[in-house]
Amino acid sequence: MDDPLAHLPEPQPDVERLKTILRRGRPDRVPLFELAIAEEVLSELHPGPLLPLPADGERSRLHAWADQRVRLWWRLGYDYYRVRVDIPFTIEYGQASEGAPAAVVGRQWVNEQQGLIQTRQDIKKYPWPSPDSFGFEQAEAAIACLPDGMEAIGFSGGVLEWASTLMGLEHFMMMLHEEPDLVRETVDRVGELLLAAFERFCTMPKVFALWLGDDMGFKTATLISPDHLREYILPWHRRFAELAHRTGRFFLLHSCGCVESVMPDLIDDVGIDGKHSFEDAIVPVEEFKKRWGERVAVLGGVDVDLLSRAPREAVCRRTSEILDRCSTDGGYACGSGNSVTNYVPADSFLAMVETVHRFNGRMAS
Repeated sequence: MDDPLAHLPEPQPDVERLKTILRRGRPDRVPLFELAIAEEVLSELHPGPLLPLPADGERSRLHAWADQRVRLWWRLGYDYYRVRVDIPFTIEYGQASEGAPAAVVGRQWVNEQQGLIQTRQDIKKYPWPSPDSFGFEQAEAAIACLPDGMEAIGFSGGVLEWASTLMGLEHFMMMLHEEPDLVRETVDRVGELLLAAFERFCTMPKVFALWLGDDMGFKTATLISPDHLREYILPWHRRFAELAHRTGRFFLLHSCGCVESVMPDLIDDVGIDGKHSFEDAIVPVEEFKKRWGERVAVLGGVDVDLLSRAPREAVCRRTSEILDRCSTDGGYACGSGNSVTNYVPADSFLAMVETVHRFNGRMAS
């Protein structure tokens, strides 16, 4: 079977490139950077069937499953692999069929009006997971597969995301004003669990950074007021960053939406080393780089809407434009503005990757 990636340059992973970027330096080439690449896209790029995740978690099969995915990231040209923790929060999800071609799973959504925690009594009744129940098996299998030169970033979902999911976003927002102690207790229970997860990542070999995914904004502003973020959410971000830095690691933040109002807090108080998630309709990545690039590394930025719908030539053109404007003074790694979703055509994703390799002088124009 033909290898869809055979035309790419031979991998030469060196995670020090990405570490240089996170120190806002300029390495020998612009690194590729991604939060996630959907299974459907990886399947199209693999020269044979991808192994399914083994239901029984048997070690050799889990290792084989992880090895295929790590090798794909390696073959594409990444210097790292993102690993995540599975924290078994009990959530009531809605279900829907998946519209993307060849989708692996269906879609889920949470009840934004009402979650499982509505009162202080609900906090006591809720089946809070124990750190002993956290799932690190997939992460450990992937780390064991890392080729020389690659390391891992340990990822977890965020404090605001989980707390507002447990309460229901609307109820969470109302309780900020009507019963702030309920919000405080829920947020702090979540924060303690995430801290425990990050502490575990800090015991793992080759985990050089912690990555928090906490969507705090929408198109024009933050989801809750900046003052509420500063009071309830950002203190936990700061604790995670302090843990990362105390153990010699970097701390990255993925946050969708407009978070301009708290960027000084995220940089000066929390101490993030890199900011991820950009959307042209909110702030194009080159504008963010111009404003904040001297103080924080800038990661990704090729708009997912463009990757999803634009022709290959437009993807190459926009990626080149971003590289020209963002990479001249270092502190920039290139990738999608969010993640490579299952509705991004594999060829569009490859167009972005190839453009980065050409910019780095590793592929002919």
